[in-house]
Amino acid sequence: MNRLKVLLVDDHERFRQSVVSFLNEQGFVEVVGEAVNGEDAIAQTEKLHPDLVLMDLEIRERDGFEATREIKLRVPRTRVVILSMHNGEVYRRMAWRHAADGFIDKSSMKSALLEVLLSERSRLSATALAG
Repeated sequence: MNRLKVLLVDDHERFRQSVVSFLNEQGFVEVVGEAVNGEDAIAQTEKLHPDLVLMDLEIRERDGFEATREIKLRVPRTRVVILSMHNGEVYRRMAWRHAADGFIDKSSMKSALLEVLLSERSRLSATALAG
């Protein structure tokens, strides 16, 4: 089975290191890149074509919403999940309006992230079997 290719976008290095460590513990995930701002996230997504982008909401050079919308326009097959410290319904609705495929509140990060990863792995496996 192919590994789930993930691009992680967050401007806090310590947070990225923690998430990359968690992702690497999963046997089916490959972190193909990291980005610290919206412009870099868009460029890396176009270059690397990850299966999943984990996008922090509060980043420079285009916030997570703007970068998500642009990624979905340019690389529509890539799924984008917003990561945010803000867990209000307003932020979730804004994420959907900007074409995000999911939203994870950082306070429940590990359990929610594992659920997303497993779901994406299943989706990719089903797509591979159908194709």
